[in-house]
Amino acid sequence: MAAEAPAAPAPKKAPEKAPAPPASTGPVPMTRREFLYYIWGASMLLFGGQAATSLLWFAYPRFRAGTFGGVFEVDASQIPAPDSGPKAFAGGRFWLINIGDENKSDPRTDGIQTTSGVKALYMVCVHLGCLYGWEPAQNRFNCPCHGSMYTPSGHRIAGPATRNLDCFEVEAVDASGAVLAKTDKLNGSLEATAIDVTNAAKLKVNTGSRIMGQPA
Repeated sequence: MAAEAPAAPAPKKAPEKAPAPPASTGPVPMTRREFLYYIWGASMLLFGGQAATSLLWFAYPRFRAGTFGGVFEVDASQIPAPDSGPKAFAGGRFWLINIGDENKSDPRTDGIQTTSGVKALYMVCVHLGCLYGWEPAQNRFNCPCHGSMYTPSGHRIAGPATRNLDCFEVEAVDASGAVLAKTDKLNGSLEATAIDVTNAAKLKVNTGSRIMGQPA
């Protein structure tokens, strides 16, 4: 009897393929960590910008012309005549005085050199900050608070004040805007010089540039 042939092996099944991931339908959602990171970064940028803006604002102040702290333009017609007494400019807090030969040789200056020309005197007394006034009959400035007295050119005469009046920087310019003369410091000291206003069309008084009076 013939032997039976061995049964053919069953065919192997092909391995099943893993299902394909679903197609993307939009952006990948942001995680909580990423969200907090972006919020922190934006906050730091905003804070840094505000700090930089504040620093620039205080480091570079801007004053409008014609307001205290800025530049006042005075037409030549408003400049007082020599030895005629000062003229008040309340908005700029200064007196404009034109020192002539009479006030230049004023013996009350006690030998201090005084130049002829125009000065812009700060209206505030150097003692304790009161507003002093002009006394035409006495040809001097008097402080009503504590009795300090000053010559027309701003030199201390008497009182508790220990130095001369402060001045503002002045430029004399011609019709084209060219600078003819400018306030300087007298002999390298704190004292401001008077300037020659001959041929000046106007003056520019810089109330943001104050020169302290020399100790008396």
